[in-house]
Amino acid sequence: EEYLAEFNADTKQPMNLVIFGDAMMHVVKIARVLRQPSGNVLLLGVGGSGRQSLTRLASFISGFRLYQIEIAKGYGMNEWRENLKECLLYAGVQNKPIVFLFNDTQIINESMLEDVNGVLNSGDVPNLYVAEDLEAITSSCKSECARKKIQPTKINIFAQYLMRVKSNIHVVLCMSPLGDAFRTRVRKFPSLCNCCTIDWFMEWPDEALQSVASRFLESSNLGIEATVSVSLVTFFQFLHQSIEAASKDFLIKLRRNYYV
Repeated sequence: EEYLAEFNADTKQPMNLVIFGDAMMHVVKIARVLRQPSGNVLLLGVGGSGRQSLTRLASFISGFRLYQIEIAKGYGMNEWRENLKECLLYAGVQNKPIVFLFNDTQIINESMLEDVNGVLNSGDVPNLYVAEDLEAITSSCKSECARKKIQPTKINIFAQYLMRVKSNIHVVLCMSPLGDAFRTRVRKFPSLCNCCTIDWFMEWPDEALQSVASRFLESSNLGIEATVSVSLVTFFQFLHQSIEAASKDFLIKLRRNYYV
């Protein structure tokens, strides 16, 4: 709660989160993985389950910069590669940790995933850097070669740069397991699973539904009596869980998934 209050005081986009036990577990898991060198996370769950918000909080707790692309009109592969390059140079040239948050709703071209796959696997994306970037890489990583008593050839300098990128960049992928798209992507780009710690955002437990409902009623000032408010919270919880139960029944009878 303290970290969340600090985060909201520092940012222009405060997050009104209810930190129930399940959400806290996810924040702890994400923060733990981010603190490991080459720690990448694949967050699987339906939209609105809190994957991005909890990643922002976990990055803030770890003291890392968070980087996320913004898809605007006319955003294409050139803009994507520029954004990706900026992120990689920050990790490799400035030698600082950075969290790259990427959502499956931002995929406008499947080759974006090919680049992410490359970053997860080796820290490199082919044909990304121009001459100016390579100069910056050389001047920053030459000292690394001298310190390790390695010949400062172009190949060795670039290898040191990639090692820095691998240890500093933390990719957080927010994906939805619904439908065929995720299955196909994992088959095409195996590093999405192999190089990431997977965290499933499953159905919310009773406590989560109750605490979110309570917070909602408290903040909406509807003038409801305390006893009625308690009953409403129970009813909200019942509604959500009855739909989840009905969707399981729907799957058994009609072989079709329905997601809440």
